[in-house]
Amino acid sequence: MAVEPLDTAPALGDFTLLNEYTSQTPGTFFGGLPVLHLHAPSATIKLQSSDAASHPDFAALADPSTVSASSDGPLHIPSIDIWITSRALLLWSTTHSKGLTIPYPVITVTAQDRTEVLLELNLSAPDASDEDLNFLQLRLIANEVSHHAAATADAGGANGTEEQASAKKVFRAISDCQELNPDPPAQGEDGEEEGGFDPTAPGATGWITSENMADFMDENGEFKMPEGMAVIGGEEDEEESAEGAQQNGLGEGAGRRRTAAEIDGGDAEQGAEGVDGEESKWQRTG
Repeated sequence: MAVEPLDTAPALGDFTLLNEYTSQTPGTFFGGLPVLHLHAPSATIKLQSSDAASHPDFAALADPSTVSASSDGPLHIPSIDIWITSRALLLWSTTHSKGLTIPYPVITVTAQDRTEVLLELNLSAPDASDEDLNFLQLRLIANEVSHHAAATADAGGANGTEEQASAKKVFRAISDCQELNPDPPAQGEDGEEEGGFDPTAPGATGWITSENMADFMDENGEFKMPEGMAVIGGEEDEEESAEGAQQNGLGEGAGRRRTAAEIDGGDAEQGAEGVDGEESKWQRTG
């Protein structure tokens, strides 16, 4: 998952406004138009000139002469429309008719710094080593916002400047959409997802169902235990218990269950001892 070029300018008709989405029950929860959480027209993005030089997709949003003439300091790219949708963050340059689609899992850090919203993007390849990690810091500066869910139109001077209020809305909208798009499961060494136990898999929790019944039946239709499956209370458990008892210095038979015949036989012997020898200390009643 990486940042992708955007060749068509976004339009309001491409989205469902968040206030409309929350005010009515959607016809379907699958598919449909992305939900527009916030639109910030005529914004400015800022990044280091060195980052722009090494990331041509971002440099394409700026004037080429500006990028080449910039020193090592920050590069300001104006005339950027910011579209914060439920599926991705969209940046569109109205000057150069080019844009970028930024998936939310790519955004590793989101923070508000006064009038700016700081984003740290992980642009590394999925199999990149620690030495090859590729991060880029991007700052969003919104002058005005529209189509935001919060009907509380923050007054500019209430809790700061108008620019700070706009930055707060941008930060909140991105944070909300990040929660809707969690990071994908991490991949293990063999390409499998870590924590690969799937409790919904047939037989994964130990239950025999119609889906995994074939694993417990042989060709004659007789019940069998799949190879490698442990049986709680089975012969292996009894053998291990007996071995442990012998290793701890207990006598033969310690740690082993007695059968009903052995119990009855022991009762008979104790009954005889109770007549000819000492009186039995207990009596089995059932």
